[in-house]
Amino acid sequence: MKNYIHKEFPKTVGRRDFWKQIKRTVNGQEVSEKDISRIVTQVSQNLCLRKSDHLLDLGCGNGALASNFFSEVGYYTGVDFSEYLLDVAKEFFNPEGVKYIDSSVESFVNNCDNPSEYTKILIYGVMSYFGREGFIQILTKIKQDFINAKCIFIGNIPNELKAEEFYGNRGVLEYDVGDMNSAIGTWWTPEGLLRCCNEIGFKAELFYMPTCFYGAKYRYDIRLTR
Repeated sequence: MKNYIHKEFPKTVGRRDFWKQIKRTVNGQEVSEKDISRIVTQVSQNLCLRKSDHLLDLGCGNGALASNFFSEVGYYTGVDFSEYLLDVAKEFFNPEGVKYIDSSVESFVNNCDNPSEYTKILIYGVMSYFGREGFIQILTKIKQDFINAKCIFIGNIPNELKAEEFYGNRGVLEYDVGDMNSAIGTWWTPEGLLRCCNEIGFKAELFYMPTCFYGAKYRYDIRLTR
């Protein structure tokens, strides 16, 4: 499912339909610019972005969201395994100081040549496409090797406590909250995810978007610091 969503689905919409390409949508329609602005504010404020930062974006997609942060940081590196989305990023969102890497998040984190160059890390809207054990391994590797990444923001995480309501409203009776290959992917309880992050060695804080935000009811964010 995640291969289709990230590699094939984006090809079915317009080349400039940036939010549809990465499924930042509600009922097939792109979310409002106000909601995009709320995401940008949430990320920027929680990462405390500075011109001295090198921002690493794991699961960057087409770079549309990240483009809002280019002017706030010194350097930006986006990592994604979708060749098509990276082509879009390079065509439309590729100013000086920006670099894109074609790789899965797992492979990049495990084989990064110079992990100490990154000072902030963003993981937005892709958390659900990692299995639980796989994500714990990724985060453990980040804690060990990306020693100058003092702050990590993980956004738009499906809240497992809301899964029954979400599926029930859609008439879905059978579902697996731990299946990263399902339509939504892996759901996490806030308490469980915070506990995992704390056990790895991060200080973890929980955040919710304003109730007017399109995903506020079923999703949440966390910020990790050393």
